[in-house]
Amino acid sequence: MNQTFHGLRLEAVSCVVPDYRTTIEDYAARFGKDIAERYSKVVGIQQTFNAKPGTKVTDLVRMAADPLLEEHRAEIDVLLHVTQTPHLDAPPESCLLQRYLGLGEHVIALDINQGCAGFMVALQTAAHFLLHPSVRHVLICGGDVLSNRVDENDHATAFMFSDVGFAALVGRGDDDWAFANGTAGSEAISLPHDGTFKMDGTDVFNFTVSKVPEQILSLRTPEVDCLLLHQSNAFIMRQIGRLCGFAPEQVPMNIADYGNASSASIPLLLCDLAQNHGWRGKRTAILSGYGCGLTWVSARIPLDFDSTHFSFSIYVT
Repeated sequence: MNQTFHGLRLEAVSCVVPDYRTTIEDYAARFGKDIAERYSKVVGIQQTFNAKPGTKVTDLVRMAADPLLEEHRAEIDVLLHVTQTPHLDAPPESCLLQRYLGLGEHVIALDINQGCAGFMVALQTAAHFLLHPSVRHVLICGGDVLSNRVDENDHATAFMFSDVGFAALVGRGDDDWAFANGTAGSEAISLPHDGTFKMDGTDVFNFTVSKVPEQILSLRTPEVDCLLLHQSNAFIMRQIGRLCGFAPEQVPMNIADYGNASSASIPLLLCDLAQNHGWRGKRTAILSGYGCGLTWVSARIPLDFDSTHFSFSIYVT
């Protein structure tokens, strides 16, 4: 399904990561140098950031969201919380965040469990809410604490995830957002209840290099400057960029520095590009998130790195 929304604006994005790092050297000490070198070459990860035991997603979200709410707390009408690692099965964490963040009782609070495509699903959901004139701002927040949900003996997934929290503020403006989305029910990526992360690498690769480029190409126009992908795997991202006709410099990656941050991956990339790589001015981007479900959602969105507030911080545990 393709949809276009008018009169939107991405006003602010904030991310936080913990300060404890696991490095490729730690991975090599566990699985051997040869495996580590192959993993680093293909997947591209050099380090991940991991929260201390007992850290909840809501802890990370509160740190990320507070800077965004100083001027707009009373104007939040919808809260969308994106996570696949809530610390409770009930109540919904979005309801708890409404209280933690000091938002009004009128707020619509929803949880979205959509994995690595979650931020893009939330952006599209926010656009729908903002069609109604009573909705002033939508706060999208979330992240995952996945580093303690992997099988430490599985070399394919043990060194993959960073624990990151994010928040994004969406309101009204002059921008048009064009979305394309798809769903193909599959358990190729799964997180069993009280279990560890599982992934069928072959199925995921085949899905990603076939479905995702096709979707991105349906949104590409001459005005598109860059492709901002969920940071899944360096080899896969290079393949997607090549298949969609983007030059390598148009497909920035930070997976080496931050690993796979699940639903926080694209917000983290945006903040990293603005804060640490000097991106400035206006750019038309295609953002694309893809993962468990299997779900893939892409959007063509104008970004203004001068007027949008991007913040990035590493907190000390």
